[in-house]
Amino acid sequence: MPLPAGPVVGTCGFGYPEWRGRFYPPELGPGEWLGFYAQVFEAVELDGTFYRPPEAAQVAVWAEALPDRFAVAAKVPRAITHEARLEGEAAAGMLRAFARALGPLGDRLLAVVLQLPPSLDADEGRDRLARLLEGRPDGLPVVVEVRHRSWDRPWLAELLAAAGAGPVLADRPRFSGAPPWGSPDPSAAGAGLASSAAQRSSSAARSRTGRPITGVPWRSPIRRR
Repeated sequence: MPLPAGPVVGTCGFGYPEWRGRFYPPELGPGEWLGFYAQVFEAVELDGTFYRPPEAAQVAVWAEALPDRFAVAAKVPRAITHEARLEGEAAAGMLRAFARALGPLGDRLLAVVLQLPPSLDADEGRDRLARLLEGRPDGLPVVVEVRHRSWDRPWLAELLAAAGAGPVLADRPRFSGAPPWGSPDPSAAGAGLASSAAQRSSSAARSRTGRPITGVPWRSPIRRR
C-alpha cells in the first residue's frame, strides 16, 4: 500500500498524558490513543525509540492500530548515535536489530531518523556515517540530521545521495537568530539540512498562539463529513 501522496503532517510522539481531555477523548485509555490519532493525522514520528529500542511485539500493536496508508518515522536509538557514535560493528548490529523490530510496520515506515549528537563533528563522523549507511539492511529508508556546523559542506548532500539516504531539516524557532549549526556549546542551536520525514510539531495540544491549551473542555478534532 503506497504512502499518502505529497507532504504529510504529524507530531513528534503521540502518547502524552497531558493530551488526554485536550486532544484525546477523556474516556479513551492509552492503548486506544494511537488509533484515534491516526484518524486526525497521516504521520507520526516515534520519538520514544530514541530512548529505548522497541520490541517487535510492541511495534505489531502499533501497526494494528494504524490504517494501511500512514507514514511512520522512527528515531534511531541513542545507543547507535550517541553512545556508539556510529562506529563499527556495534552500531551496525544495533541498526540491523532496530530494522527487524520495525518490520511489522511494513510499507508504513517512511524512514528511520538518524539524529547525530551535536558533539559529533564531520572529522569524526564522516567515514563512520558513510560505512553505516552503506552496510544498513536492504530497503531501510534513512534520513540524517546533523547538528554540528562542520557538516555544512557540499559533500554531505553527495554522501547522502550516494547512499540513498535523505537529509532532515529541524525547525527550532526558539533559537531564532542563533547560529544555524549545533556545537558542544549548549548556547548554540542545531539545524538540519533539507526536508523533514514528519513535521515535528506538538500543535495538537497547543493553541494557535503556541501556548498550551488549558482549561478548555474536550472537543473532537475529527471533522465529520
